[in-house]
Amino acid sequence: MSTFQVPQFIDQKPKIVGPLTLSQFFYIAIAAGVVFVSFYIFNLVLWVFISLVAVVLGVGFAFIKVNGQDMPKVVRSGLHFFLQPKIYTWQREIQKSVYDGGGEGVETIRKNIGIQEKLNSVVLNVTTGKLFSPKQLRNEQKKDEYQVATFITGEKRKIKRVDY
Repeated sequence: MSTFQVPQFIDQKPKIVGPLTLSQFFYIAIAAGVVFVSFYIFNLVLWVFISLVAVVLGVGFAFIKVNGQDMPKVVRSGLHFFLQPKIYTWQREIQKSVYDGGGEGVETIRKNIGIQEKLNSVVLNVTTGKLFSPKQLRNEQKKDEYQVATFITGEKRKIKRVDY
């Protein structure tokens, strides 16, 4: 049975109106319509200005891609970004501790603070490598890497141990 290679990641849209896709044709047609209508409505100077803006926008929307994305998608994403609210707030929740005035409460608080400080110091020692160091682990592994092997001929050689 013969196998065929199937193309993947095809980003081509069908050309419907000559060398243009349907969306490109619509953007250029809308720009041409704006130029045509503005010719009969506005005077010459204003018509030239409106025509330039319409043609630049029509051609830009039809043909320009930014980072592989079509211009309408980029404009839509930009408007979405600018119109969405951008207020990000975060407040740490403050835990309220109640002191009842008893002597046992102070002792338990002192005891808990001591445990918490001990845990923090253990965490600090582990992260800084004082309590557990990867270098020490590597050195222990290096000691065990080479072993003495005796061959059938009686010859002894130091060989490297490889664990799979």
